[in-house]
Amino acid sequence: MKFNTSTTIPDQDFFPFALFFQGAVAVCLACFSYYRQEMPSMLFHMSLGTAITISFVIYKVFESRYLANLLLLVTLMIGFIYAILVILDPSSLIWYVTALPIVIGLYHYSRNLYLFAALFGIAALVLFQKALIDHSNTPSVSTILQFLFTTLMVGIIAFSASKFRIKSLAEIEDISSLVIKMKAEDILTGLKTRRYIESCLRDRFLITETLISDFSVIIADLDNFRSINERYGRSAGDSVLSQVSALLKKTLSDECMFGRWDGNAFIIIIPHDDTEATLLMAEVLREKISRLKLKIQGDTLTLSSSLGLVSSAKYHDSDDLLLHAENSLYQSKNTGGNNVVMG
Repeated sequence: MKFNTSTTIPDQDFFPFALFFQGAVAVCLACFSYYRQEMPSMLFHMSLGTAITISFVIYKVFESRYLANLLLLVTLMIGFIYAILVILDPSSLIWYVTALPIVIGLYHYSRNLYLFAALFGIAALVLFQKALIDHSNTPSVSTILQFLFTTLMVGIIAFSASKFRIKSLAEIEDISSLVIKMKAEDILTGLKTRRYIESCLRDRFLITETLISDFSVIIADLDNFRSINERYGRSAGDSVLSQVSALLKKTLSDECMFGRWDGNAFIIIIPHDDTEATLLMAEVLREKISRLKLKIQGDTLTLSSSLGLVSSAKYHDSDDLLLHAENSLYQSKNTGGNNVVMG
């Protein structure tokens, strides 16, 4: 399964976690530095905590995720450089290691790999250069190697976790899209499902309240469909439904919404309430369905259909509209079928 490797936006849960985690670490290290009377280090961690708090306020109060994310990233990057070049004490190195996974998590794949390589390279270069120039105020070579090894391991783990997280999010998104598609699309016919159509009808009634745009609904039912299933089997009935669905897709315009309503019934939503045009469309569908010649188990079958249609202008909600559309359909079938009844 392919997943996106170019996105720079973290998932919805990671950014709040990054803000909380880095804020907590900054506060703890500021308290630790104050306890040890390391005032430059305490001011450094307090500054980090303040910038992270501002990021949190921007994110929560002003709801600007991009600006908050940018401020957090800039804060961490400046903090990395300042911790290595200026502070360089145990607490700043601890913060360096804890902040590294956050930077990797804020960017994905190639970008966080470049960031990690740049930060690791800068840290190694500065630490070894200071060790060569000033032996008294710089950690020993063994300590530097231990720090760099720890940083490397943390970076590799964080990079792997970020990659796995992105892959998992992509898979979840794919599954969610598939579930949404299954809810909206009938598996057999490829048409919209009844649930989806009902939802769209409810939305359309909300729109009509503000835009005053009425529409029409047709429910078409295949006559004597049960006899096809009983004589030729369910697979033959499925083939009939598939071919009728293909006819609807070919006949109806893109402006119309249509789907499988119930068993062998189909529903069509027409974006206008022109009675004559709607009746004409219903008659065209009825005629085209009657002209279908279906080859099943050596027999040639012909179909007929009953259609009921209504306009939304007469009804106050989707339930009332559908009730009258189905009543029109029942009237059509009760009068012998293969005709159209306007409700």
